[in-house]
Amino acid sequence: MTSAFGKVILIGEHAVVHGHPALAAAIDRQVKVWFEGRPSGPISLSVPHWNVSVSVGEEHPLAEALGILAREVSAEHLSVSLHALAELPPAAGLGSSAATMVAVARALAAAAGRRVDPHRLEDIATAGERCFHGNPSGIDVALAARGGIGLFRRVTGLVPVAPAEPLELAVGLSGEPRRTGDMVARVANALSARPEETGLRLEELGAAAFAGAAALEDGNLGRLGQLMARAQEILGGLGLSTRGIDGMIDAALREGALAAKLTGAGGGGAVIALAPGKSDDIVAAWRALGKNAFRVRAGASPIHGET
Repeated sequence: MTSAFGKVILIGEHAVVHGHPALAAAIDRQVKVWFEGRPSGPISLSVPHWNVSVSVGEEHPLAEALGILAREVSAEHLSVSLHALAELPPAAGLGSSAATMVAVARALAAAAGRRVDPHRLEDIATAGERCFHGNPSGIDVALAARGGIGLFRRVTGLVPVAPAEPLELAVGLSGEPRRTGDMVARVANALSARPEETGLRLEELGAAAFAGAAALEDGNLGRLGQLMARAQEILGGLGLSTRGIDGMIDAALREGALAAKLTGAGGGGAVIALAPGKSDDIVAAWRALGKNAFRVRAGASPIHGET
């Protein structure tokens, strides 16, 4: 069985698309994949938790990605069925597609008897990610493959950050439909229409990501919370928050969270809350609102021997 992590962005959504850093963490919810051979037929992948089952050659983004991964690891000649256990919800901003691409690439390489260089593996998974997100930054794939916490920039990749203490978060799903591409386009349009104003906002998000990394390394969660709260203000000002997200943030703050914010592209998707010792209270409050919510450990590390 192979696996890969989901992720949350603590600070820096959208800024990372435009060259600034983002502070992000792998979480201990994963996509796990195993395979079995069969006499004939194209490579297939089923993800029961997402009610998805595809085969190479079908007109479906996941089928297209599966074909790309198979070719890149020289497994296209195989007849295998892959099965995925998804602990991550789809389309929620938690890196579900990247985790799937990394875990599937690892499984196909194993089925073909190949060991793929870790950096090459990330390139292959990113090629698959393009079937879903067009021009992904690479942050999701890097964390899916490596785990941990890090500062990510497109020009430098993922630079690890070592927190002074374990980081626990509450995660809640707004249940609002959203498309990453639409939110990315919204920010790009704002940058084109108001370059100075929007550029300064994105620059501030990048600076907050740097400061947040330092706060994590110093064990200063109060400062991290301040930075996350400011990041949410900026994202809201860019039109990326929603009434549902705002309501979840208010509920988390009432339960004592240091900060709560959207994570990912926005316009729906997931909310995270930083609340040391109170994550369970926030999860309960969100569930009382009818939201799917759970606690995660941020900065999850790979299983020994899996790269």
